Amino acid sequence: MSDGFLPPTPIKDRSNMWRNIIVVAIFVISIGGTLGYYLIQQSVKLPEVSQVIDIVSFSDLPSQAAGGDIIIAPPNTPPELPPLLPERIGELPAPESFTAEAMIVKDVQTGALLYGKNQYESLPIASITKLMSARVFLEKEIDWTATTTVTSQKVIDTHMYAGDTYSLKELWLAGLIGSSNKAIISLSEAVGWPQVAFVERMNQVAAELGMTDTQFREPTGLDAGNISSASDLAILLKDVLQIPTIQQAVLQEELTIFSKERQKEHHLWNTNWLLLGWIPNTFNLTGGKTGYIPASGYNFSMQVTGDNDKDIIVIVLGTNSHEARFTEARDIANAVFDAYLWPTP
Repeated sequence: MSDGFLPPTPIKDRSNMWRNIIVVAIFVISIGGTLGYYLIQQSVKLPEVSQVIDIVSFSDLPSQAAGGDIIIAPPNTPPELPPLLPERIGELPAPESFTAEAMIVKDVQTGALLYGKNQYESLPIASITKLMSARVFLEKEIDWTATTTVTSQKVIDTHMYAGDTYSLKELWLAGLIGSSNKAIISLSEAVGWPQVAFVERMNQVAAELGMTDTQFREPTGLDAGNISSASDLAILLKDVLQIPTIQQAVLQEELTIFSKERQKEHHLWNTNWLLLGWIPNTFNLTGGKTGYIPASGYNFSMQVTGDNDKDIIVIVLGTNSHEARFTEARDIANAVFDAYLWPTP
């Protein structure tokens, strides 16, 4: 309202005031951003763009990209195919033509079952047990030159006498070449492994290998309660023959040891007559182990390489004579090599 002397006071427009404030703020921010960028440019010298892209030549990379990432095609290599299974092209002998209670033949490379007779039946395995004992024994730190005395346990043995002193290497070889029962027990005692714990570990390893038909009660095989199937023993034989210390021992033909206490030398032949050539054969034997107690009959396990350079495992359990375990293992091996064709990759 005018008092008659001064011009009327203008009414303030608040919307114009806020517009002016916003314009001023934008100007200040713009000036500050430009100034800040200039100062950063002066204080930090960035590398030339050409120096960065020289690290990778973009012309060498695929042009397709997604999500900001360059797509690199995988190497042009074919997937690895499983080995081809042997193909049966001939006839095989009838199971009843063998005296063995159980048999199996398996291809080592593929694990394919090539022949079977009661292959999943659990039977006493006798001294084939020693393959597992040897495997468990090697879990300890071994000083092969150390000596120990032969166990005083009353077990059947034709090679060792209680109280005789031998190196651990001599006991090892006597156990696997001549199948000495006292040698195997003496070894476990020498490394301070109580027999109960030793046998428990044998059963643990059997479970780890997937030997579901197997049970051990002691480390020599004298107990008929040490049972397994031909199928399980094929698993065990394949496993232990990959251990050079075991394979070398079971392939040694003979051993001579000397008792200082009795001042007497003793000679041991390998119990594997195929290895010694006492049973004629034409294939290359790469490992094996025998076993016999009255409850088991005559047992034999072997791995052989045929003329075609293919490896098979043969297990025979419960044959009716000492020689039959070798001749029947040999004959079924030859029959399988004749009846199967191994494809060339």
